[in-house]
Amino acid sequence: MEIRSSADFVRMTRAALGAAGFVRNEIDGTVYWSGGQAISPVLILVHGVNDQAGTWFAIAPLLACTHRVIIPDLPGHGESEPKEGPLPISLIVDRLHGVVRASGAPSLSLIGNSFGGWIAMLYTLAHPDRVSRLTLEASGGLARPLESPVVAHNRDEAMLILRNVHGPRFEPKEWMIDALLQRATSSPMLRVTEMTEHVVDARLRDIAVPTTIVWGADDGVVPRTYADALQQGIARSTLHVIEGAAHIPHMQQPERFLACLSSIS
Repeated sequence: MEIRSSADFVRMTRAALGAAGFVRNEIDGTVYWSGGQAISPVLILVHGVNDQAGTWFAIAPLLACTHRVIIPDLPGHGESEPKEGPLPISLIVDRLHGVVRASGAPSLSLIGNSFGGWIAMLYTLAHPDRVSRLTLEASGGLARPLESPVVAHNRDEAMLILRNVHGPRFEPKEWMIDALLQRATSSPMLRVTEMTEHVVDARLRDIAVPTTIVWGADDGVVPRTYADALQQGIARSTLHVIEGAAHIPHMQQPERFLACLSSIS
């Protein structure tokens, strides 16, 4: 399939999940994909802001060989409701819990990228009895500035953001630039609320589960100081830095990313 637009890319990634045997489910307006033959352990993959479940298409089929894998569209993202209005972080965490309850899993491992890492930490803090392991990939959630703008108003800003996300030598397709410019006025990120109330700096010490922190060496969005703060604040944590990856290691270096997950089973 030739990719000519953001919509084409979304269709391709979601079709890849379906081709790998993942099944689309929906509960209370939240769409999620489930796959894998094993009853346990259960992995829940949580995407970042402005993203959708298909972002995990490069690694989800491999994880499903040994785990039960659940991949939600966060509220306001992908096919999940609400399509309009604010997206309070508390709502996002609650909807994630609805997916967990629907899965019937007594315990699970959470893997979260960027904003999804923040949500995974908040879920772990709210439901410590449910989470057995946490993986934070280029995670946000701290009261620290990012290194990159998040909204592009012109092509130069779009190029800067895309290279911060994908690496300094990344050459984006025209459709990627167009998609980023369109998000300047209409994107789920602009609808997210309650961010200040839910920063986790002072709560890192309360995360008691084993935690794997994964960072791309070329991440130009969330600075390495975030990774260091997470490692220092979470007692049972280890840090892996992946060369040749930026803000989305699971897509940019999937094999190396999977190697960092050797202890999740």
